[in-house]
Amino acid sequence: MANKQLALVIAKIISDIGLDNVDVGSFDFRIVVQKIGYILQKVGCDVGLRFGWYSLGPYSRTLQNYYNTVAVLLPRVKHCDSIDFGTDLNACYEKTVAFLKEYVKYVGGVDLKSLEVLASLIMVCQDIYPIPTDPVNELLRRKERLTKDFVEKVFRFLIDKNICPQKQ
Repeated sequence: MANKQLALVIAKIISDIGLDNVDVGSFDFRIVVQKIGYILQKVGCDVGLRFGWYSLGPYSRTLQNYYNTVAVLLPRVKHCDSIDFGTDLNACYEKTVAFLKEYVKYVGGVDLKSLEVLASLIMVCQDIYPIPTDPVNELLRRKERLTKDFVEKVFRFLIDKNICPQKQ
């Protein structure tokens, strides 16, 4: 997949969920790109990125190469109602945006922290081995600054979406 094509999808998702106000030169913007890329891969479709766990959750070294392209494309996609990403990516984009819009409605908005919790909890439920029996407490152990109530709320959302298993 071409870098620009994937960057275009990520930029459009960022715009569509209302995170396009993050300063593209900031560290926060890099976090947004990383979390959207991970969620796209986990909810939309496999776009060939590899992620590992870092202090702020899922991180892909490959996505470092996309920051500038996403930043340049973001203002261009802001006012576009629809973009043809190609057959495969259109479906990925639509699934991811639908999922994120449901999430935004469920938690009452989206910001950097709520996006980080969502992506991190998905990773704890699916990509950390061994898979923890209590994903909420595992995430709270890894990220002590988070509130248990919010992490539990996100966990319930992910259970409803069949992304995380019920607690044992």
